[in-house]
Amino acid sequence: MQVPESYDPLVQLLEDAADGADKYGAAIGLKQNTGPAIRTDLTALIGVPAGPGGVPPAVPGLKSLWNGAKANKAAMTADLRTAESNGRALAMTCIGALKPVLGTQWNSAWNAAGFTGGSLAVPAHPQPLLLLLSAYYAANPAKEVANINGIACTAAACQAASGVIVTAQKASNQSNTDAGNAQSALQDGIDAGRARASGLLAELGQLLDDNDPRWLAFGFDLPGHPSTPDVPQNLVVIPGPAGSGSLFVHCDDARRASGYRFTVTNAADGTELAEQLTQDAEATFDSLPAGANVNVAVTARNATGESQPCDAVSVGVP
Repeated sequence: MQVPESYDPLVQLLEDAADGADKYGAAIGLKQNTGPAIRTDLTALIGVPAGPGGVPPAVPGLKSLWNGAKANKAAMTADLRTAESNGRALAMTCIGALKPVLGTQWNSAWNAAGFTGGSLAVPAHPQPLLLLLSAYYAANPAKEVANINGIACTAAACQAASGVIVTAQKASNQSNTDAGNAQSALQDGIDAGRARASGLLAELGQLLDDNDPRWLAFGFDLPGHPSTPDVPQNLVVIPGPAGSGSLFVHCDDARRASGYRFTVTNAADGTELAEQLTQDAEATFDSLPAGANVNVAVTARNATGESQPCDAVSVGVP
């Protein structure tokens, strides 16, 4: 018997284990890995839902905190990209406004406006350049232009755009830190859950006969009857965007599975087009031949062996 390494099957095992401990723990003399002890580790992972009317409020689990941190990281990255894109647009507009004054091509006169590298190219990260442009306009207020197609080429506008980028950069950096901490905390929670399940497995090994059916109530198979995983159920295949050649494949977690084998074959002649070995019950296939009709199937795997494949799902590759 193996303790799952990934989140979903581990949570399922801990839920079964807690129920089994509540029902049979006292009768068999379970001491270390009791129902409350198991639920403590489980609750850390999944959290607690809100009570009626939101009272008491929900307590997010480590998985939810990680998902939230990832979503916030993506949002902060997008905000930074927008701020820098707007900053580049402002710098380019200012260049256009200054060309009649400083020259249409780079020359030494452009050094004063911050273009000291022998080029009028706007860098991908324009915040330092915007500060130099702001200083130039502050020293040469007659060169400011209040409105060029809705864009102000002024010291204040360049200073403000720089400030927006700095703020977005700080928020992005913090979101990266938060995401790293949340991921680390989730892995710690998974490790704690696996340690709890492993401890329960060892404790039950001292309390139950290998053929005692109560093993099943704790979410484990009977040690005296090792077997291959169940056939995966509810295989779903979602085509990606048109022309992408992508398929997104999911199935239910199979009992006793420690991994999965997903295969894509040509529906016309059975030729295998792609295969993936995964730990979780999902796979993404890219670069499949667009327009082909294919069959997708999955088997479940563990150290004992491999299940039969599920019924194949037929789908057209986008």
